[in-house]
Amino acid sequence: MHHNDWNKADDFTLQLYSPINPLEREHDGLDEVLDFVESLDAALRPGRVYLSRYLKYSRQMLHKRLNEFRYGASTRIGFSRYLPPDIHLGLSFPDQGSEDTRFSLELTLKPFSIVREEGQREEYAHRFVSLVRSFAQRFPISYGLAHSYTDFFLGSDPHRTSTRQPKRVYEAYWLNVYGPRMVEELGRERLMSVPSVHVEQLPGGAVMWLSRHTPADFDSEEARVAQARALVHLRPELKLEETLATLRQRSLVFTPIPVEFDEDVADILWLKVEALGLPEQRRNVERFNSYRPPPVTEWLPAADVPASDVDDVQREVDIYEGVFLKRLILMLHKQVPALEEGSVDALPRLDYYLWRSGRGGRPTPEEGPTYGDEELLIPPLGALLGMHLVHSLGGRWVPRRKLEESAVVVGDRAWLPFLRARHAFQERGAPLDYSCTQLFRVAQRLARAQAH
Repeated sequence: MHHNDWNKADDFTLQLYSPINPLEREHDGLDEVLDFVESLDAALRPGRVYLSRYLKYSRQMLHKRLNEFRYGASTRIGFSRYLPPDIHLGLSFPDQGSEDTRFSLELTLKPFSIVREEGQREEYAHRFVSLVRSFAQRFPISYGLAHSYTDFFLGSDPHRTSTRQPKRVYEAYWLNVYGPRMVEELGRERLMSVPSVHVEQLPGGAVMWLSRHTPADFDSEEARVAQARALVHLRPELKLEETLATLRQRSLVFTPIPVEFDEDVADILWLKVEALGLPEQRRNVERFNSYRPPPVTEWLPAADVPASDVDDVQREVDIYEGVFLKRLILMLHKQVPALEEGSVDALPRLDYYLWRSGRGGRPTPEEGPTYGDEELLIPPLGALLGMHLVHSLGGRWVPRRKLEESAVVVGDRAWLPFLRARHAFQERGAPLDYSCTQLFRVAQRLARAQAH
């Protein structure tokens, strides 16, 4: 993810629910389902299924191995594409679904920005509407929607967490489908007069309506006004201004804000941002913009560094860069695979892992090594930092019997990598406040300045 695109990490979701499980019909309902899948527009049509690994799609294979798609009390089939765009089509057939949810479909397109591309907006809108029509021609529909996945998740629809939830009007989406029971409860006349750009009666008594011509601008002011008016029309107990204010607040999640991370720890912070969902990303970008790590204090003037007091300097260096580093890789290679590459680029990933897993302060064995507490990690962490100061910046080891006094001299400063490593484990947030990455970047900047 490019740092300027953090607020674009959204997906498009289309969900349809049916009160009928076609796999339970007397004739072969699976073929009905596959007829639908194969009828999809070429840009949406999947070509493979997932069954512990991806397999090329074929009817024969699905008929033969359908029982292998059983997961607990449900049959679930996941389709995807070989080529872009990245589309996943999930079909679920629960044995004990609610009366309105015996068969559900969820199509996910990644990223959402695809449906915003110039020249593609209307095409994708047409494809999604055609998909709903094709589904309705084959299966009854009780509920459906198509929208930004993040905005859907921010709303009040309980289908975010459970497909079995009651089918009611919770939000106004770009595309909305209400089954016959909902149409009767709302009143067909009220529903057919909903403020929208399109209302259409589907086979079987369901109704589909669109709040905008395409889903591309769902978070714009115009779209929010349209959503609010439609929602208040269908739910008279709501107030327009309050509903609109809620929708506008949700739109802030998609509004860009400048990124002003401290350059010495920006790589660590980005790893955190990338691991989060879009709403949490924005909150963390705002928080990290104001974060500044404490100044690096683990150094002294090169002229003041004590001479080495070990019997064999080279032997100590070999222990640092051999024994200690092998221990670090052995302990953390699964959590931080980049360690095995030996590059300085592994430092931010290691710092991030230590920070994320709470390795500062009391250890969390379930997330890290099972060899003991953080004392085992301090020597190899310091050795890794020192090694990069030596081999990347032209430094020189000055080993000491007391490990935390051992230094690496770079120019006119002597850095204390083992002391830095100990500070990184003094409390839960310490791996970020006392990261190896920050110390290395500061040392690198000073070394370059002295070289010029």
